[in-house]
Parts: sequence; C-alpha cells; structure tokens
Amino acid sequence: MRQNNFVFPTNKKKYFRKFSKVISVAAYLPEKAVTNEDIIRDNKLAVKDSVIRKSIGVYKRRIAEADAVDSDILAHAAQSCIDKAGINADALSRIIATKFFGDNLLPMTASMIQRKIGSTYATQSFDIDGGINSFLQALDLGTRYINSGDDYVLISSGGVCNRLISKTDPRVAFLFGDGAASVLLAPSEEPHFLAGYFFTNYNYYEIATTQKLKPEFTKESFEKGDFSLFYDYYRMDNWKLAEDFYRTAAITVRDCLLEESNLKMSDIDLVLATENNKAIWEVTLDALGVSQEKSISLIHEYGNTMSAMLPLLLDEAYSTGRIESGMNILMLSHGEGFSGGGMIYRA
Repeated sequence: MRQNNFVFPTNKKKYFRKFSKVISVAAYLPEKAVTNEDIIRDNKLAVKDSVIRKSIGVYKRRIAEADAVDSDILAHAAQSCIDKAGINADALSRIIATKFFGDNLLPMTASMIQRKIGSTYATQSFDIDGGINSFLQALDLGTRYINSGDDYVLISSGGVCNRLISKTDPRVAFLFGDGAASVLLAPSEEPHFLAGYFFTNYNYYEIATTQKLKPEFTKESFEKGDFSLFYDYYRMDNWKLAEDFYRTAAITVRDCLLEESNLKMSDIDLVLATENNKAIWEVTLDALGVSQEKSISLIHEYGNTMSAMLPLLLDEAYSTGRIESGMNILMLSHGEGFSGGGMIYRA
C-alpha cells in the first residue's frame, strides 16, 4: 500500500517457542496538577482555556517536582510494578526504560532505575529512544527476550516531559504532562501476544522533532536543574498535514494485526490508542471503525505523557476492571519519525 511514495512492509508471522504475558502493571503520577488557566496566567498567553480544551483535549496535567529526574519517576512506577507481582529487583532478567530525554544523554537512564529499585545483580538495563511509539517497541522486544530464555522483563516508560517544552508555543505548551507506568512480562504456557506490526515513515520526519541543543548548554547547567535552554527543544508542526497518513497507517496496522492473529474486529474487546492529542485519537478510532466507548481516554487529565501513554491506559483498564481474562486488546501508537505500530494482547 502506498502513501506519499511510502510502501508499508508486508507483515510476517512470528514464531515463538516460549510465550509471555503481562503479570503486573503500575503507574506513578506526580502530585502537582497544573491547569490550562495556570499556564495561561503564568506565561501571559493570549489564548483561552476553552480553545485548548477543544483543540487538543487537555484540561490539566501532572508536573514533576523541580528536582525530580526521569529515573525518579520511572523507578517509582517500576518499584510498584514488581511489588504488585510479589518479586524483587534481583529476579528481573532485564530492565528496559523508554523516556524523552533521560537523566543524562549517557549513561543510560535504565541503569539508574536499576540502582533506585535496589538491584544487586548486574541485570542488563538499557534505554529505548523512539518517543511515543517506544513503549510498544519495548513490549515487542520483551516478548522476544522471554522467547529466548528470560524470566522477567520490566519495562518502565515515561518520565519528565513538560519541563523540556516551550511555555509560549501553544502547540506544545499545553499538551505535555509528566508521569510513568511500568509493565512486567513473565513466561506463559499459552500465547497472549497474538500479533505485532511496526513501521517507520521518514516522509513525515519533520512533523514532530527535537532541535539542536543551544551552544550555551553545559553539563553544569543540566546538573543544576536549569532546563531553560530546553524550552524550545521539542517542536511540532501542523499534524493535519499527515492526517490522511494517520488514517491509512491505523487501517494498515489493524489489518495486519487481524490477519496475523486470525481475529476479526468484532473479536476485539478494547482498543487502546496513544493520545498524541484528542483529535489524533479521534481520527484513529474513526479510521479503525471503533466507537469511543470501546476505548479509554486520559489526555484530559494527564496530557500527552509520550511513551507513558499506552501503559497508563493499560493501568487504568486493569484497575477499573475494563480488562478481564480472555479479552482481546488492540494497542496502537503513532509516534515521532513517523514510527508507529500495534500489538494484539489476549488477557
């Protein structure tokens, strides 16, 4: 299938000798909540709360404390996740972190999560960069690690986003919030991950991208918590330029997942899609032919939390009883790059 000279790759069925399942999900959200009115007042912006609510769907978002770094938030979610499962950090085979910037460019933030959850083993811990889509990439990778012999794979996603975003550009100033969620995978006797499909389309590379660091940025300013040099680090163009591709990609991912899993859309009980903004979420569900009642939305409360969006939706679904044993859950994300994809999980 072609879209702006782009060809979606043919999906290939995966063969696993050792299956995996989700045994625990946990979230961590900072206590501080900031409303649209707070941002408008503090930054003297000439925009109305009602316009922001209508255009991107965010009413408020959580904001991390000034001295918090990504690993603090990610470790909170990770610790809750392994506590729920009744294991300790030394039982983990691997720790994967997905985040926006991280504690530092190097070393990897996952190694600091490993320290903060009290691991005494030299368990491999690493980061996956990739923005919004990186959680599903990590989830797909986790199933492959278990297939090759791992016992427990911990994925912790999200962190601090809002601090690094322009406070004067309305396209991003109101959109992002801070938060994290973790998922723990373990071996299973039966298949639970029924299908997975991923792609990257460079034709829309410039729609959402980071900028070069300003020359006055220093390691010392970062360590002192001075993030003012980052306020224009993330830029977003008009997403409507890619609306047709969003629709095509959602349909393509859906069709590939259903073909691999031998399911029909009527067999899908719940659809969890990343809420890049409210309109993109609505476009995605419309393309899939799914009503909003068959999905979950959290963007009004938490904003766009980047890679934490899908695991936060999973946590909400499990904690509110929306997911029951035997249900089929379709997860789909649109991310920077454009990188996107989806998975079907049977609870």
